[in-house]
Amino acid sequence: MEDNKVLSRKEKLERFLMPLGMVGVIFYLVHTILGNILWPEYNPITMDISSLTADGASNQGILRVFTMIYGICMVLFIIGMIIKSDRKYHLGTRTGYVVLLGMEVISLFGYTAFPLVGDKTVMNFQNMMHITVTVAVVVTTIASGFTLAYGYLVQEKMKNLGKFILIMAIIITLCGIISPISIVMGLNILGLTERLVIYSLQTLMFVLSFYYTKCDK
Repeated sequence: MEDNKVLSRKEKLERFLMPLGMVGVIFYLVHTILGNILWPEYNPITMDISSLTADGASNQGILRVFTMIYGICMVLFIIGMIIKSDRKYHLGTRTGYVVLLGMEVISLFGYTAFPLVGDKTVMNFQNMMHITVTVAVVVTTIASGFTLAYGYLVQEKMKNLGKFILIMAIIITLCGIISPISIVMGLNILGLTERLVIYSLQTLMFVLSFYYTKCDK
């Protein structure tokens, strides 16, 4: 009886946390769209997303509120997924969500502590730390994607979701490779390549949140 009560509490917590992934994605997308609207000179093709919340950016205050809410929602959503996967899924799935949680925690606290400052091409300490955070986020994002895909694919009933995650992990990886290549080639499309990576990730997170909110009964 006591075990059933604990399980029931966990299930209620999971149901509360599952929609937060979708909420987080919405806040993130609003911050990128609103930032572009409020900054007429901003070019989403050539300028990175971090410039919207950089120290000295014209609307950094309100946009940082959106990114903070996004980060908190994502951390809570993934904690919910870890709780769920701990009792339902393969070790690979649990490991993937733990790595994904690490990515979101690094992103939330790293970008809050080290936003871009001044001329982003100047490698002062803060900008170097911002780049370091970005590298850690990219590596953990890719690692979590392929680990999650494996964890789902080895479970017969979850193979379709595993295939989707694998496709998104490949897309994120390929788009991530395009970014440094375009810089080396002198193509001024950093904003575009970054958005291909981040919007692919946000698509993955939204689908996972939607699935576990509406379809996983």
